[in-house]
Amino acid sequence: MLKKVMAIIKNAQASNVKVIDSQLTQVEIEFILATLRENSFKGTQVVVLYNTVLKLQQQHKVIQEK
Repeated sequence: MLKKVMAIIKNAQASNVKVIDSQLTQVEIEFILATLRENSFKGTQVVVLYNTVLKLQQQHKVIQEK
C-alpha cells in the first residue's frame, strides 16, 4: 500500500499536479506516523521519509499545543 502511495506522490510531483493545502487532524497524523513506524523502507526513500515524518511531528506538536 505504501508503495502505491509513494508512486502516486512521485507521479504527482512529476506532472506538477497542484495539491490542495489541507491540515490533518491529530488522529490522522497519529495514524500515518504509526503506519510509517510499522513499515520498512529502502535507502533511497529514507530522506523523503525523514522529511515527511519531521513535518508530521511538527504539525502534531502544534495541534497538541492548541
